[in-house]
Amino acid sequence: MARKRKETKNHGKGTELDVFKDRAGRANLAIFEVLAKTSPQNIKQILKQISRYKGLEETYYASLTKRLNRLREEGFIRETKQATGQKSYELQMKAYLAMFLNEYSMQDIITQAADTQAAMILMALLNVLASKEES
Repeated sequence: MARKRKETKNHGKGTELDVFKDRAGRANLAIFEVLAKTSPQNIKQILKQISRYKGLEETYYASLTKRLNRLREEGFIRETKQATGQKSYELQMKAYLAMFLNEYSMQDIITQAADTQAAMILMALLNVLASKEES
């Protein structure tokens, strides 16, 4: 019986983010989905899971290592050490935000937000931009 390949969910409905563009973006989304389900995981566990996704069947260990390092540097994942001393990875809030924004359009958010919620979202976004300007 042939195994059905998983596909990453990118409906094009949400905000287009660089982290999810091209082949690397498909790999990033698969990594995020895998780690969102079970975290932390080591690289071998992640590789086994993402190889089930369409187009990522032949992902190499070295390629995944580079991808995980890049995501760590960009603040999307965190590297931890397991009791055995082996490196493992888990999602940071930035990755959950990226997944959310990938799934929902800004129009969806604006349409559903009450005035108080819209104010809180606006304040949070202004806070992010203001802290970046101070750096």
